[in-house]
Amino acid sequence: MLNRMFRISKSKDYQHTYRNGLKIPGKYLIAYISANGMGKNRFGVVASKKVGNAVKRNKAKRRLRAIARESQGKLSQGHDIVMIARQSMVGADYNRIEKDFYTVMKKARLC
Repeated sequence: MLNRMFRISKSKDYQHTYRNGLKIPGKYLIAYISANGMGKNRFGVVASKKVGNAVKRNKAKRRLRAIARESQGKLSQGHDIVMIARQSMVGADYNRIEKDFYTVMKKARLC
């Protein structure tokens, strides 16, 4: 579980990241990244009904949260990162999703 201080919880923070953030698509996820001026990264995870039923959506969100938790020390700090699960994530294994996450973060120059 991500610590509360590393989560985006308010709707206005999500909307700010969507409007002003950099959108970077990957094979299994889409990331919106914006600066937050806090000195730490905060993560938000979204899975729409396009991903599948509730079981599939929750599994996708659990995987993205686990990747976010593991990556905290490896990324440059001071950003809000919203990760949106794609439909292709349902059949993929964890290692491929993690590799795609780091590819997206390299494109955003956070690694």
